[in-house]
Amino acid sequence: MQGLVNFTTAIGDGIAVLLPAFCYLAACGCFLFFVWTLWTWSEPHRRHHHHWQHPWVPWVSLILSGVFASFPQFLTMADVSAGTNLAVSLTSYAPTTPLNASNILGNAPTTTVINVVTLFQHFFQSFGAACVFWAIMRWRAIVNGRLDGRPSACGVQFLFGVLCINIVTVATGVVSFFQTGGQTSG
Repeated sequence: MQGLVNFTTAIGDGIAVLLPAFCYLAACGCFLFFVWTLWTWSEPHRRHHHHWQHPWVPWVSLILSGVFASFPQFLTMADVSAGTNLAVSLTSYAPTTPLNASNILGNAPTTTVINVVTLFQHFFQSFGAACVFWAIMRWRAIVNGRLDGRPSACGVQFLFGVLCINIVTVATGVVSFFQTGGQTSG
């Protein structure tokens, strides 16, 4: 079990290293797309431009350029809106030390589930941040007309990413929900 925990923590570290690079490249790409689109609209053959009938497309790219440039703050806002106080940091790198998997069993099955989720938390958080990033990239592609699809699917993927980032909170809530027999307080 310890080998699996070490492996998933290493994968999570890899995602945490690559994601900021992808974010900053996407920010530069969105900004260059915005500038290029506005420049080509000023040319005399404007009616032949791909986004001529969609004047909001370059402005969406400009806004997404800011979102990608400030992706850690964006993820922190998404986490706070999900009900947690988790602060996300993608700008500093410190290798993660895998947790010890020798004491995984708890005194109840619910405790064991929480222990397993805690062991793989770093992978889930990195994977969730990557899901949020790709949901935004897919939404931009749908808005630009490069992909077919519904923006609501991107919203589901975004929500899934936020839930993965908050995996311990979600698991604790699910376990407590089943411990109470599905009864909610209030």
